[in-house]
Amino acid sequence: MKNTWILFRKEMMAYFFSPIAYIVGVCVLLVMGASFFMIALMLSREPSEYSASQWFFNWMFNWLTILIMVPIITMRLFADEKKTGTIEAMMTAPVRDWEYVLAKFSGGFVFYLLLWVPTLLYLFVLRYFSMDTTPVDWGGIAGSYLGVFLIGMLLVAMGCMASACTRNQIIAAVLAFAMGCSFFFGGIYFYINAAEASRYFLEYFSMLAHMQEMSRGILKWERLVFYLTSSFFFLFVTH
Repeated sequence: MKNTWILFRKEMMAYFFSPIAYIVGVCVLLVMGASFFMIALMLSREPSEYSASQWFFNWMFNWLTILIMVPIITMRLFADEKKTGTIEAMMTAPVRDWEYVLAKFSGGFVFYLLLWVPTLLYLFVLRYFSMDTTPVDWGGIAGSYLGVFLIGMLLVAMGCMASACTRNQIIAAVLAFAMGCSFFFGGIYFYINAAEASRYFLEYFSMLAHMQEMSRGILKWERLVFYLTSSFFFLFVTH
């Protein structure tokens, strides 16, 4: 694991010494901040059966931004090393393949999680300025952040596989975006007119349906199994 830690530190330094990390961070925070403002303004004008946290974590603009940003975060992980030829030196170094893949994945995943850390402030801001005295739904908030964690884990694993498939970073980003959208919006048909037989199947793969479920504080064991096994599968293919 020492090799993994060294490579992980290298990946994090590559992110924070690159302008891309700051551009991505600023764009994500601007979109999420604007979304939070619009949700707070909407709820101040008329009541809703859904809490502010449910609105925020299911707000489509936030997730469209994440679906775009994660491929940008992961597109360089393997493709750039293939293009520059540094991957050949890495493969001849005393580093196991799985350590190399795990370090790359961990770097991208930790950076993804860091993008969500500032959103914790929104909870305190909303509570401080709100006149609502009802207890905070900590179960729904914890479920929402668990959903952020699980969905991000799968998206980053997809991005790793896409980046390992090509030398071109743009192709890697487009491929990762296409896969992420397929999984995230895969259950839309489930909400429209799917037959009973296919409804459960489509819902099982829909990240959107899962987030709506977890933001209400509902967690099913098959969701954990799905994200853990799917992430492992994409990392195995990457390896």
